[in-house]
Amino acid sequence: AMFVDVGRNLMIILVIIVSFAFTLTTLEQPGYESPPKAVLNLMYVILGMSSAESEALEGFGFFCLTAFVIIVEIGFLNILIAQLALIYERLSLDKEGYAKMNRAYTCVEIESFLSDKYRIKVWDEFNFELPLQFDAGDDGPSGGIQVLEPASVRAAKKYVPDRVLRFPGEARSTDPWPVD
Repeated sequence: AMFVDVGRNLMIILVIIVSFAFTLTTLEQPGYESPPKAVLNLMYVILGMSSAESEALEGFGFFCLTAFVIIVEIGFLNILIAQLALIYERLSLDKEGYAKMNRAYTCVEIESFLSDKYRIKVWDEFNFELPLQFDAGDDGPSGGIQVLEPASVRAAKKYVPDRVLRFPGEARSTDPWPVD
């Protein structure tokens, strides 16, 4: 997608260069006698290497050259820079995922050097067979590691409250159904 966006922008700039080259050639401006020479001189103007020929333009030719500089250098090159900045931002969002994948790969590689006896000992210390505790008297599923979240998470703008209503305590068939 990045190369398509950049290529599209550069193609539009090329079309504008050619159209202004033909305009200046048609106006018979000095230094722009033929379309190839006009394209070359316009490239020199864009790159800041223009010669004294660009200053010899008269009337409408000078207006066309000024419009060309404004459109290409200020407009399209700023759009190109903005596109590249957005592409960089999009790619930098993925870097955290790539870093985590690399970290997991490294952990698996390191774990392969450990003995089976040590791996079983570490697994047993995690107590994965015990259920996780959500609240007092509210046990959840087994097979995880409990991590308590800080209270500041609930104050964040992006916090979405949990839609699951929890009613702690033991569940018995004789207990009444909870009321909101």
